[in-house]
Amino acid sequence: MDIFCDSSFLMALVSNPITCRDRVEDELGKLKFIVPSSVLKELELIKKRAGPKRSKMAGAAIQMANSRFEITDIGEFAYDVDTMLIEYAIKSKCAVATLDNELLRRLIDNNILVITLTNNRMIVANQYRA
Repeated sequence: MDIFCDSSFLMALVSNPITCRDRVEDELGKLKFIVPSSVLKELELIKKRAGPKRSKMAGAAIQMANSRFEITDIGEFAYDVDTMLIEYAIKSKCAVATLDNELLRRLIDNNILVITLTNNRMIVANQYRA
């Protein structure tokens, strides 16, 4: 299953090990994490504008994404990356990985499968979609 990662998910992966990936793969099949190039651009902005700790995390998230995940171009964001992720997920019927509560709510409202982290465990939200 293709899972598009947002910046909050990537930044969390930098500092927290993930557990329960096997359980999620048992439920959903093999997970393929994909990072939209627009999310990398968002991380670059965070790296430049945030305080030292958050800037360092964004830089590490960029390095991790480039070395461990597939990077793909889903278009430029004319408004905001979250809306673009939602629109792309609806079109391509993929999941989105996030820790952003507002994006999580919007994804669930749009009936999109969500992967998130709780206590360093990967969990599935909104699994039983119509």
